[in-house]
Amino acid sequence: MISTNKSITLVFAVAALLLLATAAVSDTGGPAVMVTDYKVEPEVLMPGDTGTIAVTIMNMDTKSSETESTTSGGLGGATSSTKVSEVSAEIETIRLSSSGEIEWLQKGSHRTQYYNVGSLGQGQSILISLPIKAEDSTSDGTYFTELYIEVDNGDNVRFPVPVKVESSSVEILEKDIPADISLSESREIEIVVANNRPNSVSGVQVHVQAESEELEFIPERIYIGNLAAYEQRDLIFSITPLSEGNKDLQFIVDYKNDVNSHQNRLDSAVSVRSNSDIKLILVAAPESVAKGEVAKIEFDVANGMPKDVKAVTVVPVSDSRKVRILPSQYFVGDMEVGDVFSASFDIDSSELKVGDNKIAFNLSFRDIDTDRIYETRGYEVNIEVKERQKEAIPAIALAFVALLVVLLVVGVIMWRRAKRRK
Repeated sequence: MISTNKSITLVFAVAALLLLATAAVSDTGGPAVMVTDYKVEPEVLMPGDTGTIAVTIMNMDTKSSETESTTSGGLGGATSSTKVSEVSAEIETIRLSSSGEIEWLQKGSHRTQYYNVGSLGQGQSILISLPIKAEDSTSDGTYFTELYIEVDNGDNVRFPVPVKVESSSVEILEKDIPADISLSESREIEIVVANNRPNSVSGVQVHVQAESEELEFIPERIYIGNLAAYEQRDLIFSITPLSEGNKDLQFIVDYKNDVNSHQNRLDSAVSVRSNSDIKLILVAAPESVAKGEVAKIEFDVANGMPKDVKAVTVVPVSDSRKVRILPSQYFVGDMEVGDVFSASFDIDSSELKVGDNKIAFNLSFRDIDTDRIYETRGYEVNIEVKERQKEAIPAIALAFVALLVVLLVVGVIMWRRAKRRK
């Protein structure tokens, strides 16, 4: 392996020598063949990548020619002619010698040759593509493979081609992933996709998944396309938990370095809390009511979530549709963090059975970020209904009876007194 600075110096030195060699060949009258251009794709390989070296080979000679004279006819009538033709470069072999780290991908040995390439006329060029591969264990650096061109009627050409190898990849980095999330909410999570390579990559896409189906993601996959060298892109996913507990999740990025597919992964986790962050707190409820009476129940609704919520509603749920509850639902509305609002209901016990009756009250609300509706079980109230006792003799009737008795007693006394006087 040769360092980058030394590599650049060597390339310029080789180019200078090639120009000198070309001039020398031209001076001798033979065809001057040289490499006028080369391109390595991908520009920078990763260990294990395959690629190509495309080289342009040109016959630089424009002056060399061959003269052929012919004579025809007998004595006295003989004629002669001269034919001048350009000298073509007869290329017999083109091959690429492999280094220990960069392999020339050809069947057979590493020095398999292109045979019978043919003639290359003056000023003409030919493009040759040579497949290569960086070994899996190749370290970062610049490596040189030597292109060898054997010219049958001229000087052979040796041209070193630098091939860069770097193991840096496309990474996923956490930007905003909450450590915990409530079961009754959806949260946005943000990641960064960073191309750490000195060349562009293509076909970049990121998808997120959980080890179980207890997390929902919107979207599940985001397609980016191309990422330039050292370019970054922010991505946002929405996560919705379906059960409590610690949940593992993975972000996976797929991309291509030219035709080579690669993948990288980021493991993360979130802790899912219970959905009791929106709480229904019982304030007042009668222990018992006589059948037919109205039971008044009062609640406090508290927003204990770390963010605002919308359209908070308390909904009573009875075992029988005949039970009359007013209102049928209590709309609280939007609640900011830490808000506490009241909600009250009147329950007609006429249709309730005698004994214990359980009336459940549920909470529903909308997530402020995703507008998704959540419904949670809020509170269950027990109401004891008692039979009405039979009414005793009214007090007014008792008073009337007592008055009659008093009048009767007074009448008897007065009658006896009157009788004695006589």
